[in-house]
Amino acid sequence: MKTITNKTITAQQLKALHATFRTLGMDDEARHGCVYSFTSGRTQSSKELTMEEARQLLDRLNPMDDKAKALQRKEARLVFRDIYRLSFLIPQLNQGFTSDSEEEYQMNVAKLNLWARKYTKSRKDVTRMALWELQETKKQLEAFMRREERKTKK
Repeated sequence: MKTITNKTITAQQLKALHATFRTLGMDDEARHGCVYSFTSGRTQSSKELTMEEARQLLDRLNPMDDKAKALQRKEARLVFRDIYRLSFLIPQLNQGFTSDSEEEYQMNVAKLNLWARKYTKSRKDVTRMALWELQETKKQLEAFMRREERKTKK
């Protein structure tokens, strides 16, 4: 199974990190010192952070209050629900299956997780994804659906 531990920071994360540094009033020296300290001396450059390091640093620099965390969890549940519904339209996933019982629901989620570990950018279970990863996965499934619709029209 592929992991994201050694993948470099994404463009979106880099943009968010630099916006956070600006919001906090950090100049270049302070920013480099922050990254150097956070990585225990591995690097001073935010461009050399891994995806996981960037996520952790953003979480530390932008702490959320309980209300904001609850709203984010609610949004993540809604996006997961959309992904789950989309999975029933895709032949390789759950098309033709039902979700009438808890066992069937768990089996469908397991198939979705297996697909996500293999085909999504984050390479991890849908049930363990952060909100931004869920949103990316939803976009990926919607794009897949559009491609499939175009194939059936031809």
